[in-house]
Amino acid sequence: MRRIDLVSATLEAWQRLDALQRQRFAEAFLRAALRLERQQLRAWLMRRLGEPPLAAPIDPARFAISKADIARLTRSAREAALK
Repeated sequence: MRRIDLVSATLEAWQRLDALQRQRFAEAFLRAALRLERQQLRAWLMRRLGEPPLAAPIDPARFAISKADIARLTRSAREAALK
């Protein structure tokens, strides 16, 4: 399992927030810290890092497939069908 550095991930996410979002998150974190144990608080924070507004924005260009990629996929599928 990949280990994530919660401090750096949280600070990166914190920079993307505006003032109102920061205030809301700080209040929610404080409430969670007061009622949860250490492992539960870690799980709470991990969930928040995967959900908006803390989650990193998705770049649609990362999912783009070029014509060359499509040609390679088609060729390999054709070759697999012939075998």
